[in-house]
Amino acid sequence: MRTIGRLALAALLVVGSARAQEACKADVEKLCAGIPPGGGRILSCLKANQAQVSPGCKAELGAIAQKAKEVGAACEGDVQQFCAGVPKGHGAVLKCLASNSASLSPQCREVVEKAREKLAEFKQACGADAGKFCQGIPPGQGRILSCLKSKQAELSPACQAMLAR
Repeated sequence: MRTIGRLALAALLVVGSARAQEACKADVEKLCAGIPPGGGRILSCLKANQAQVSPGCKAELGAIAQKAKEVGAACEGDVQQFCAGVPKGHGAVLKCLASNSASLSPQCREVVEKAREKLAEFKQACGADAGKFCQGIPPGQGRILSCLKSKQAELSPACQAMLAR
């Protein structure tokens, strides 16, 4: 299920984490100051301080968790069957599933296709900006998204619109 969580989070990075980052920004600054991003440390901090997290942040985190469960339910068996030995990170599981798309269950195939479409939209809207402003930042764990958010005023209109969704 850990693999599913990572797959879901990778897919959700494009879909919902920009909203969650915005909704949770004040909570992170207040409750998790000094915690370096990556490895799920900030999410763990927010969960540990759940009683103090703002309603808007709780709502966004809940929506992401629900979507992760849906993705997990759709693809768990397919990941175990086709991608069990695939190393985690950098979208490797999603790539593995995509390369086996003809053999996937219909539900997982749909999830993978939507994730690929969202990722393609994100790359088209923000790829040039990521190359310009976030060069040298290793992908994964939301680092590129965080970099883009930190440069939001300088981004192309298309990328700004994508991050606002």
